[in-house]
Amino acid sequence: MTKRKKTYKTYDSYAFCWAKRLKDGNLAHEFLEKPAMYARLPKLKGKTVLCLGCGSGEECRYIKSLGAKRVVGIDISRDLVAYAKKKISNVEFYLMDIRKLDFPKNSFDFIYSSLTMHYVKKWDRILSKIYTLLKKGGTFLFSTHHPLKWGAKIQRLHKVNSFLIGYERYSDGNFKVFGDYFNVRKIKDIWFDEFEVTYYHQPLSRIISSILKSGFKIKNFIEPKSLQHALTKKNGFYEIHNKIPVFMIFELKK
Repeated sequence: MTKRKKTYKTYDSYAFCWAKRLKDGNLAHEFLEKPAMYARLPKLKGKTVLCLGCGSGEECRYIKSLGAKRVVGIDISRDLVAYAKKKISNVEFYLMDIRKLDFPKNSFDFIYSSLTMHYVKKWDRILSKIYTLLKKGGTFLFSTHHPLKWGAKIQRLHKVNSFLIGYERYSDGNFKVFGDYFNVRKIKDIWFDEFEVTYYHQPLSRIISSILKSGFKIKNFIEPKSLQHALTKKNGFYEIHNKIPVFMIFELKK
């Protein structure tokens, strides 16, 4: 009888595994999201920086190494914050919900968020709050799920994972639709065959509407492709993510 694999249900229960997974290497981070995000970092020497959804703190450490005067990281996971505090010095870490940011107005020159916004259903209030926390001329750089991929029908089986968006129309008049791009919805998923996660899908039009209502100006929008070095992995990662987006990045200006 095959032993059932343990399934983790929260970032607290998965905190150590998550930190180890990032340390050992994560293809989507290593060859897609992190290079694209780091390439958009401005000059941070002497600046004050807030990292939203800092996780185990690796990006806070990197930003601090660029000469930032003050780096603050917040996360909703108690165990990830505890891990970050233990492993990283010269950075302030706080247990805090992104929906309840508690800092004075005009506190930060730069706000950074890596793959956190898709855990929130409604962005309007959060973006408005982030806007007030930035000093005049400040930047909010964030990455999130690309709705083209994550609006697809997701199927994770023992030997195959599929992401399908589109439709089939048959000669008898019947049809079958795969995925749902336009409608906001909660998605329950399993990552890495062991971590249960819940996030929200919303169409690009709704995201852009929330951004514009907050007062931000869109300075840049990036759909990162895989770095060519991913070809060394021989698992199709480069071939897939050189054609189909998985993340998107917004650079917003106050």
